[in-house]
Amino acid sequence: MRENRKLKGLFAVSAALLLVIVALAAGCGGGTTSSPATAAGPVTNFDKTASLLNQFLNSPAAQQTISATDLNKLLTSGKPADAPLVIDVRSAQDYAQASSSSPGHIPGAINIPYKTIANPDSIAKINAELAKHTNKTIVVHCYTAHTQSIATPVLYDLAKSGKLGTPAPKIEGLDWGMLGYNTVEKPPTYNNTNPLQTASNEQTSSFPLPAVSGDLIAEAQKVLPSMPGRLNVGADQTVNKKPLSSYTIIDIRSASDYAKGHLPGAINLPYQDLFKKVGDTYPNLAKIDRSKQILVTGDRHDLEEYVAIGLNLLGISQQKSNTGALGFDIATWNNTVGRKFTATDKNSLPTVTGAAPGGPGQ
Repeated sequence: MRENRKLKGLFAVSAALLLVIVALAAGCGGGTTSSPATAAGPVTNFDKTASLLNQFLNSPAAQQTISATDLNKLLTSGKPADAPLVIDVRSAQDYAQASSSSPGHIPGAINIPYKTIANPDSIAKINAELAKHTNKTIVVHCYTAHTQSIATPVLYDLAKSGKLGTPAPKIEGLDWGMLGYNTVEKPPTYNNTNPLQTASNEQTSSFPLPAVSGDLIAEAQKVLPSMPGRLNVGADQTVNKKPLSSYTIIDIRSASDYAKGHLPGAINLPYQDLFKKVGDTYPNLAKIDRSKQILVTGDRHDLEEYVAIGLNLLGISQQKSNTGALGFDIATWNNTVGRKFTATDKNSLPTVTGAAPGGPGQ
């Protein structure tokens, strides 16, 4: 009997304690019994910029390009306000003059060199010009679609952050740039059959990620002036006159395309996952060795440049050399892979000459 009384007493105490615990949980958890969430760390400028880049690279609409013929139809419709705003990001000289590398500029285009596209006066100019257009679309172009692709993610952020008005304008690149519209510039050649590697290169080391002091636009103002336009393949299996061994090479294509053949030494980091955060880190960005200049390769040179400028905006580059993209993609290393410029991509559409209104580059 005594043992039964002791057991009953213990059960009563246990039940009382359980009721107290439940009451405390309800009071702290808003009436629920779920476990409290772990407090998230502060969102850094690195996080904000990486998030925007990840959003951009996973949005097919954000990467849309317009053909030269389709752009010309819009520009010659007889309704200038219904046409997109064309921003020529080449040099003021090539915008204004016909030369061995330029036919002049597209009628109605304004000139803002890509290195200054994030500057406050450039943003003000874009807004002033957009106000003249009912078609809230910006078509950005350069010589061959390389430097326009450096400017495009920056313009995307300006639009997404409301700095280019409401509604946010659509940003498009010109397919193949001025090379496809009307140019005297020599088209790329695809004569190389340099070695491709099929074996996978795995990066097992992890490298600390840098801190970012400003937002994307602030970092763009610092990075753009020294951003390389493109890195070109030499006749002796070099890139910008340096051997492949002097680069950290990342191939941003799919795993299946990478497996079919890639630059020797390249690691595979598909662009769709490159800027994604997992938990409290960025596992793919942490695989990039910054002790060498970083070379981005793929089968679309616009995507290569998107990634290259993105990495530079996050400080993921060698200290003395900015990250760059392979000129005209992997097809210039080996002509059996990649996208190529052909005769059907070339047009002879009208261009004009003359300095931009407001002075060079303005």
